[in-house]
Amino acid sequence: MYSCQVVNFLTMNNAINVCNLCHRNIDIMLHLPCHPKEWFLFGLFWLGGVWTIIYECCIVVWYYHQHCNWLVISHIVTVTLLACLIYSNMYFLLSKDVSARQLNRCQETCPPGWTFCKQCQFHVPPRSHHCKLCNLCILKRDHHCWFAGYCIGFKNHRYFVSLAFYMSIAGLYANIYNWQFVLNEKGGFTWTTLPSLFAPHVGLMLGYYSLYEFALTVNTSVGFFFTIFFVWMFCVQVLQIISGQVMHERKKGIHVYNLGFRTNLQEVFGPRGLISLLCPFVPTQLAGDGTEFSSHTQKTE
Repeated sequence: MYSCQVVNFLTMNNAINVCNLCHRNIDIMLHLPCHPKEWFLFGLFWLGGVWTIIYECCIVVWYYHQHCNWLVISHIVTVTLLACLIYSNMYFLLSKDVSARQLNRCQETCPPGWTFCKQCQFHVPPRSHHCKLCNLCILKRDHHCWFAGYCIGFKNHRYFVSLAFYMSIAGLYANIYNWQFVLNEKGGFTWTTLPSLFAPHVGLMLGYYSLYEFALTVNTSVGFFFTIFFVWMFCVQVLQIISGQVMHERKKGIHVYNLGFRTNLQEVFGPRGLISLLCPFVPTQLAGDGTEFSSHTQKTE
C-alpha cells in the first residue's frame, strides 16, 4: 500500500482513489509521515521553526534595542522571510510524487538498465531504489528525509537542496545574532560556556544554572547542532550535484552521470538553475521523466 496520508476527511478507500486520480494529473496533496519517529521529527521541524520566530522577534531583538527602529524591522523581516522560504520548500517537497508507481510498467522487454524490484513486483528505471520506510521505489532516489518523513527523489530534489540552503543561512544568522544575548544572560564568557553547549543538564544538576539559564542553554545547543547538521547536509548535496551523483552513487563511487557542473545543476534545478535554488515558487520543467538519464559513457560512444 502506498505509504502516505492524504489530508482530508474521506474514508481510506476514497482517499486512495483520490490519490490515484491526482497522480494522473498534477501533484496537489501532501505526503505525510507514517512512523512515530518521523512524526516526532516532523513536528520538531514545524513547531521548532515557530518557536524560533517567536524567540527571535519577541525576545532576543529587544535585548539589543529598547525601541522599534529600522534595525528591529530589518531583523523581523529577515527572520520572517527565511521562515517563509524554509516552510515553502518543505511544502513543495511534500507535494511531489517521487514514486515509480505511476510509470507504464514493462512486462517482458524493458529498456537497458531497468531492474526488477522484488518488493514492488515491477521493473524500475536506472537510479531508482526501493525505500523500506516509504515501501516504494523512488525515481532517482537520493535518501529518505526524516524531518519530512518522505523520500527525496527526481521531482523534489531541488526543494530539499533549497531547504538545506536556507536552513543553513537561518541557523548561521540566528547563532551569530544571538551570541551576545546568550553570553549576557549566562553571565559572560567563562570556561564553562562552550562545554555547557554539549551537556547543559550538567550545569543544572551541579547548581551552576538556574532553570532559566538551563532552558536558554538547551535552546542555544539545539540551534547550534541543527545548524551544523544542515550546513553539513547542504555541503554534501553541493558535492553530489557537482559530481552528478545521488547518495547511493556517491557511496558506491559511481560517476557515469557526471556531465559537467552546468548540466548537473540543470538535472536538479532545471533550466533556470540557481534561480530555482533561491526561489521555490519559480516553476521548473526538469528534463525527462526520471526514467532516462544521459551519461558520459553515452557521449563517448
